[in-house]
Amino acid sequence: MNYTMSSNSTFSEVYFELANARPCWTLIIFASIYTILAIVGIFWNFSVIYVTIRTKSLNNSANKLLAIYSFFEIVHQSGHFLFAYSVISGQYLMPYKTVIQILTPSLFAVSCTIFLLFFTSIDRLIAVIFPLRQSENVLFYVMTLPFIGLFNVFYLYSQSCDSADKTLITGTLNDIRMASFQCINSPEFIWPTIISLILLSTIVLYAVVAIAIYFRKSPPNSNSHQFNIRIFRSLFCIVSVNIGGYFLSFFDVIFIIIPMFGNDIMSIWKLNQIFGILLNISAASNAPILYFTSKEYRKAFDKEWQTIIKLFKRNPVQPH
Repeated sequence: MNYTMSSNSTFSEVYFELANARPCWTLIIFASIYTILAIVGIFWNFSVIYVTIRTKSLNNSANKLLAIYSFFEIVHQSGHFLFAYSVISGQYLMPYKTVIQILTPSLFAVSCTIFLLFFTSIDRLIAVIFPLRQSENVLFYVMTLPFIGLFNVFYLYSQSCDSADKTLITGTLNDIRMASFQCINSPEFIWPTIISLILLSTIVLYAVVAIAIYFRKSPPNSNSHQFNIRIFRSLFCIVSVNIGGYFLSFFDVIFIIIPMFGNDIMSIWKLNQIFGILLNISAASNAPILYFTSKEYRKAFDKEWQTIIKLFKRNPVQPH
């Protein structure tokens, strides 16, 4: 079933309706939520990187990939500050191409995070079937990611679609995606399909990993077997939450929102932002998930928190 977005003029009318409301509480509320999630997400994802660097036992390929994933989520979520700036400054709307240029690092990072989820599934499958080879994989993944991120950015820059180029948007990453859907009939409109296939492949690979762990002939009490079970449990939770967020975010416009609201672009925009908020909740959840599902990470987080608390307690201010 094919659905098409409304014309550029309809998009502009909706965005101008938002921009002409002074103050526009819809934009203020969404910008506030995105900003809070970005701050919380950056803090939590940085904490994953920090404890991974500080803890020698977290030197497995899966731990390194999680740290890299958290780094790209930091870059991804930092892009939401543009939306906050546009609302606080009262500018509200910016040209589509200008927003793409400013948010290039975040767009680069989003594609890297999606493919990192895919790479972690490959890494876990190799670790279960060929455990001696797993230490060689991280460098390959890291070298591959820049090409993937650049391809995504190049794809957005190269789309030949005047209706999107002339659209004024509010500066969210979701607005870029909504505006680009005006180019849905363009021959270059292949990237969302690729992303969807990668997400589906990741789900399938994790199912294969679960089966491989279950049937692998290893002593149930062996260290490697127990480690695989623990890391798989943590990764499964993270991947489930994040893939759910990304999968929903990439499918919402075509398969959920448009059939539901038709040409009611304002409702489409609002619900699209809600899906974006759900995605960013999942992007900010890595550290809490690791804390509650992994003993190793919980010990590492507790140790570093105690170290930080001791630093604050050291050299207390003496009364005069």
